[in-house]
Amino acid sequence: MKPLVGILDHEEEYGKRLAAFIAKQPSVPFDVVLFSSAEKLREYLRSKLPDLLLLGLGPESEDITADVSAAQKMYLTEEKPMGVAADDSIWRYSGAQEILRQLSLRIRPAAAHAGEGERLQIFTVYSPATRCRKTEFSIALARRMSDRARTLFITFEEYGFIPAPDLAVVVPDLSDVIFYVGQGAFAGKLPRFLQQAEGLEFIAPVRCPQDIRTLDGAEAVALLRTLASEGKYDCIVVDAGHALGDVRPLLAASDRILVPSRRDVISAARVEAFRSFLVASGCTQEAEKLEVMHLPDGGGFPERPDGGLPGRQEFFARVFEGEVMEYADRALRECPAICAVS
Repeated sequence: MKPLVGILDHEEEYGKRLAAFIAKQPSVPFDVVLFSSAEKLREYLRSKLPDLLLLGLGPESEDITADVSAAQKMYLTEEKPMGVAADDSIWRYSGAQEILRQLSLRIRPAAAHAGEGERLQIFTVYSPATRCRKTEFSIALARRMSDRARTLFITFEEYGFIPAPDLAVVVPDLSDVIFYVGQGAFAGKLPRFLQQAEGLEFIAPVRCPQDIRTLDGAEAVALLRTLASEGKYDCIVVDAGHALGDVRPLLAASDRILVPSRRDVISAARVEAFRSFLVASGCTQEAEKLEVMHLPDGGGFPERPDGGLPGRQEFFARVFEGEVMEYADRALRECPAICAVS
């Protein structure tokens, strides 16, 4: 049975349009019920309790907030929410798709995450080789893994690129997450940083490269465990770049270490040099866990006459519908016991 989201807004037509839009969307993780008045909501609550209540701020919502004990409440606001208010608020003019995204992230079904006694799985994709389609493969792997278990994608690249929903808008990103986690003030804030694309959940890359350069492997692992705890994730797929201060603690904490490489002498030499370094530094087990794979050459995006960047839809379509997705499927098929999270 899906979770239930109740909607009450002082603009009845707005509420109707929003509820109708949500009802028409495929794979929505919740059911929605619309209330035309606070009295209708109170009457409904005598027998049922929504898992989440979305209230449009108005005269009625102020009266009902105190005496409605829904499991969670969020508010539609006239102004863009900032700071702490952003955790429980949605800007009503952000568009129906964005409102649906934020509701989906907040309502997340509890049955899908790891239970008592199970632990987080970390899949790290790292390579000393360059231009090997590492990030593209990481995203594909995380998307495919999300079909099996609740999965988060994180990139520790210092200049990572994942298009925002609107390229002109600056979205909260991993730099902010690193700051809040470092201050011990991250509890309850995860939903404001999460983004979705075709079933993939991720956090935007850092906007300040120094935030990655000053993060060592042990701190990266602690960060991942905090995210997993806050979001009830079973698996995190990490696109680990070269900027981490020391990648070895991350590799030690990883269940799988996948190493994309190109089919050339230099790339092969770099992979073997990295393997030798791990052995020489006492990380023999990590060296033995390296899974070297050769992805097809290519990737990237064709140059545009205007020099513009690819939009979000084009970016993810190229990854999810491209040949690298076949390699993600293969990687999961080759080790089903590790990947099967119930």
